[in-house]
Amino acid sequence: MEPEEQIERFYNFLKDTCHEELMDQLRRGLNYLLLSFSKLMEYDSELAEQLLENPEDVLKAGEMAVSKFNLPQPITKFYLRFKDLPESQKIAIRDIRSKDLNKFIVVEGLVRQKSDVRPRVTSARFECPACGNVMTVLQLDARFKEPSMCSCGRRGKFKLVDKELVDAQGLVIEEVPESLEGGEQPKRLNVFLKEDLVSPITERRTNPGSKIRVTGWVKELPKILRSGARSTRFDLVLEGNWVESIEESFYEIEISEKEEREIRKLAKKENLYQLFVDSVAPSIYGHEVVKQALLFQLVGGVRKERGDGVVTRGDIHILLVGDPGAGKSQLLKRISAIAPKGRYVSGKGVSGAGLTATVVKDEFLGGWSLEAGALVLANNGLCCIDELDKMSQEDRSAMHEALEQQTISISKANVQATLIAKTTVLAAANPKFGRFDPYEMIARQIDLPPALINRFDLIFPIKDIPDEEKDEKMATHILSLHQRPEIQKPPIEDKFFKKYVAYARQKVNPRLSDEALKEIKE
Repeated sequence: MEPEEQIERFYNFLKDTCHEELMDQLRRGLNYLLLSFSKLMEYDSELAEQLLENPEDVLKAGEMAVSKFNLPQPITKFYLRFKDLPESQKIAIRDIRSKDLNKFIVVEGLVRQKSDVRPRVTSARFECPACGNVMTVLQLDARFKEPSMCSCGRRGKFKLVDKELVDAQGLVIEEVPESLEGGEQPKRLNVFLKEDLVSPITERRTNPGSKIRVTGWVKELPKILRSGARSTRFDLVLEGNWVESIEESFYEIEISEKEEREIRKLAKKENLYQLFVDSVAPSIYGHEVVKQALLFQLVGGVRKERGDGVVTRGDIHILLVGDPGAGKSQLLKRISAIAPKGRYVSGKGVSGAGLTATVVKDEFLGGWSLEAGALVLANNGLCCIDELDKMSQEDRSAMHEALEQQTISISKANVQATLIAKTTVLAAANPKFGRFDPYEMIARQIDLPPALINRFDLIFPIKDIPDEEKDEKMATHILSLHQRPEIQKPPIEDKFFKKYVAYARQKVNPRLSDEALKEIKE
């Protein structure tokens, strides 16, 4: 299809389907329009196929079609953004191959690194000192290009007249852990964003720890050897066309009017509290009080800022200390699954930097950048730390600031930053000698420093004490689960459970009454 025909078809599509939205964006001073790919497919399937095969050129044709409209004021830059690409275009980072280069694809991943927004040259104009001829050179590579020769025959030493700059930012995204099979290491991909995709509003979606879906096309980036020559190997970079968030914290979950009606209807039930406690971990027998505490932890407290600027956290931190095989790890796994932005890490497999943050060399756009750890990635979510007692003393001490002040301060390699970590922590540990000694004080058997223990609001000792009646009920429960795994369905399904808890966090801010104060005091 010829470029002129592409421009004409795009013009007809925009005029017939989204003329009003286009004019509205221009009136608001925005230089982009978000379109649904399925709409284009219905209107003109041939143009849609061309877009999937050759997105860069077809999008330029679409952007030229916008300038054909009778606009209130002339525009120099306008971008068409596409979402809702077909499922066939969704590719895992590990499955990207050379045949996918310059094709319109969708990639999902977790943001691991994020560089600063910096200007980047897209084109430069040079003047020839001999004849006055002005030449425009497009800057498509990593290196700044100058014209090699003028039409008058002059070579080199041309004068730079002006250059066109765009805001640019680099991200590193990593495969989502849920999509991996046992033993696989998550693969990473560089993402390049520019213009409206790095605006302050859009930037919030791409903070480290966010789970995002990126629409764009993969380009090859030449590797430069130490000698200055180009390598035969290439790096891959995804040039982003649109970015959307696919995992929200409690405060970002959207609740429709229908869901709100269902939540209010459920709230009127008399046995509501028991229904929720039974839904926390239905496959784990007993531990009723622990499940109640975990439910309160998910709902959370109220963050308070006093008149003198001191902030009191609203998140409840819980520590489970118990005998092996008591179901602690299963509780942690379950809670990390039903909590939005839930993260699960385990003792020996985590370091202080892995929990908090570290400074890494940014090879993509140069300089240094922060790589967030689990506690920062779970901001406004929940982080489950298993085998807390197996961590080294230095790594455990890195958590102190995050647990109480809910911030993480970094001052390394000329990077000074304070990261927000409003994270609820649920931790599990074993007693000092592996199991609880019934004849020794519990406090002496918890092998954790007092400074760390004081930061946990609730500490549960989980003891496995022989009890014939209780053991018989537990055995029946476990055996029935082995026989029919599907029988233990939670009374409230996980999706609705998340919505209910999110609604409570967003809308409900309880205040301490005088009666409650008196009760707590006594």
